[in-house]
Amino acid sequence: MMGDGMGADSLMPWGIVGALAWLLVVAGAVLLVIWAVRAFPGRRYIQGAPAPVQPQPAESPQDVLARRFALGEISAEEFERARALLRGEPPTA
Repeated sequence: MMGDGMGADSLMPWGIVGALAWLLVVAGAVLLVIWAVRAFPGRRYIQGAPAPVQPQPAESPQDVLARRFALGEISAEEFERARALLRGEPPTA
């Protein structure tokens, strides 16, 4: 008999609610797995991940002077005069 609340039609709304509940459970599980993979501490060692950047040591003044001389930015006289100043020697005339 129709409309007595005892047929397949009477369970229809609860079937949709149950399907939506399972959909939410599955979506939550997928999101949990994605979060766990991203939060894993060893993630940076996965192939293709960029290596950590190591800071370069600061150049000493002598190294800067030698590099500038090697590049031709300063002359030999300027190099000798600056090197003497860096070593604490009195300037020559």
